[in-house]
Amino acid sequence: MLDPTVSPSELPRAEKRLLERAREIASRALNPVSRFHVGAAVQAANGDCYTGTFFESSSFPLGVCAEAAALAAAVTAGVRDFDMIAVVGGDPQSTGPGRPVTPCGGCRQRIFDVTGGPQRNVTVLCADLTLSQIYRMDICTLLPLPFSAADLPISPA
Repeated sequence: MLDPTVSPSELPRAEKRLLERAREIASRALNPVSRFHVGAAVQAANGDCYTGTFFESSSFPLGVCAEAAALAAAVTAGVRDFDMIAVVGGDPQSTGPGRPVTPCGGCRQRIFDVTGGPQRNVTVLCADLTLSQIYRMDICTLLPLPFSAADLPISPA
């Protein structure tokens, strides 16, 4: 079984900064029901960073994941070339390290689609709020056997 765990001391500076940005934005989560914090930061190939936070609705399907919010901010700004995404989350009332928060299935698909799928195979960083428990993997590892545009019928020209 894959063990994506990485020590914080092993991370390159750019990855540490992206995780810190995701943690900062996690505290802005709008979460009146779960009180769970999640933030995401996506780094464009030009080095620009776009962030998003989790916000929920009492009707759970209407909430928006942090990853979707960060990707939407980048796409809205015209970004189409990405290097990596960081997701940080957990219970802000916890007194110790937690398990790294990983993207839900829908967000794994969004990350795959928006960041370029197997051609780019971006790095995905996942961490708890203390940034002491970190996973590093690529999107193709996180989403094996994805549905992609290649699975869609070709439109007649």
